[in-house]
Amino acid sequence: MEVLVEKQPNCLATLRVTVPAGTVKEKIEKLAAEYQKAAKLPGFRPGKAPVAVVARKYKDSIAGDAVKDLLREAVDRAAKDNNLTVLNAFDLQHGEVGDRDLDLSVKLTLEPEFSMPDVEALEVEVLEEVVTDEHVSGNINMLLERMAEFTDIKDRALQMGDYAVLDYDAMVEGKPLGEVCPEAPSTMKGGEGLWVVMEEGSMWPGFCAGLVGAKEGEERTVEVTVPEEFAVASLRGKKITHQAKLKGIKAKKLPELTDEVAQKIAGRSAEELRKGFRERLEAAAAEQTERKKRAAAVEHLVKAVEFEVPASMVMGEARRVVREIVEAEQTRGLSDEDLLSKKDEIFQHAQMGAQFRVKADFILTRLAREQKIEASREELAEHIARMAQRLNMPMDKLVKQLVKREALGSVEGEVVRDKALDFLASKVKVKRAEAKA
Repeated sequence: MEVLVEKQPNCLATLRVTVPAGTVKEKIEKLAAEYQKAAKLPGFRPGKAPVAVVARKYKDSIAGDAVKDLLREAVDRAAKDNNLTVLNAFDLQHGEVGDRDLDLSVKLTLEPEFSMPDVEALEVEVLEEVVTDEHVSGNINMLLERMAEFTDIKDRALQMGDYAVLDYDAMVEGKPLGEVCPEAPSTMKGGEGLWVVMEEGSMWPGFCAGLVGAKEGEERTVEVTVPEEFAVASLRGKKITHQAKLKGIKAKKLPELTDEVAQKIAGRSAEELRKGFRERLEAAAAEQTERKKRAAAVEHLVKAVEFEVPASMVMGEARRVVREIVEAEQTRGLSDEDLLSKKDEIFQHAQMGAQFRVKADFILTRLAREQKIEASREELAEHIARMAQRLNMPMDKLVKQLVKREALGSVEGEVVRDKALDFLASKVKVKRAEAKA
């Protein structure tokens, strides 16, 4: 068997093979003998039909299997002789399978060739996530919100942080916002006696700022511009005019965290409540630090190592990223019309993300190979169990699907790359930060 590999750009190659007639004949005879064992032909008991009869009956099927087997052998030899890792083969071309030499040609997608840097000397540093007393207090305050008291403010003007009790409307080019955009949140359309917390994130940008300094009973006209990222495309950049009357100013006061209050809201003492929050926040902070280490390590290597990645794999990953983006945007309420208007932007973003992911996967695969990182049966089972849980599917059913799709190898690759990423993250330095008192 003569095997020739012609490498091409973008991780592609053409494999040309000439199989001697004698080798083709041996392969066909071997396959015909295997077909005979299961053949059921009229006039013969199962498996007892003459090989020659079986060969004539299943000529086309045997020839097809012979081409597949010979191609597999040729690819294996080409990979071994040329030190290549073949990712897939496509666009098979071949001559007639018969009594003469058989010419085959097929396109190959190859694993990129690149040199790995010394990960033991990885010069990457991340800042440690630290839990402060302010973090703990902030989380406790969210619990105390249910016991908050509101007092009327009579001796000063409205300021940020207050609660404004308002009567207001919202007009767009002379029409009520509710008519122009029925799907807008009700608070944006206006009403009477509505409570608005005086924060920049409330309502539209600039709305609360336009009310600062108002006194009870005062009326103001507040004009804002709809942000360009607003979900409804027809409103983006539009001017909205509000006629607002301040009916009252209220200040929120949270109760002091005493043992009595802690028992009411959480069934434990104040100290136990603080300790519990700190422990949970510190666990979350540790996880966040680990995520930062993993992300920083991968980003560093992707930038440091230059190589081409297969365009077909980038395109396939880009399609998957597009699906993720579209699903996320639909969850946010973006309409099909708005998604269509953003299709070029979405696809460009997806391609950039796909290029990074595919390159990162090759780097982690190489790292795992060099460090002899493998996935145990227990680790593979745990990973599949988590997949089944996410898909809300029985684990045994998922395993059958993976086996049917010949996807277990792909799943094992995910586990191995994840372990390689853990190994890589362990080389990242963590800069300690001082916790505030």
